[in-house]
Amino acid sequence: MNLDFKPLADALYWEKIERARKVPPEERMKAGPELFDYACSITLNALREQMPDATEAQLLDKVRERIAIKRRLEEATR
Repeated sequence: MNLDFKPLADALYWEKIERARKVPPEERMKAGPELFDYACSITLNALREQMPDATEAQLLDKVRERIAIKRRLEEATR
């Protein structure tokens, strides 16, 4: 990162943190599944680019496979 922008980036980061702290608990609970769905859609779109001939079912299987790998990695580091 260009050091000229670091103070601005830091300020924006801390503003984001402060906004997040003000979010009511019920909205935070709702955000979890929404963020998960968003992450899955990004992964699915990336897989479509990598595997253009794959069927939707094959792509969804790959997403599930990646989620399973992530869970195993998380369990291994506990």
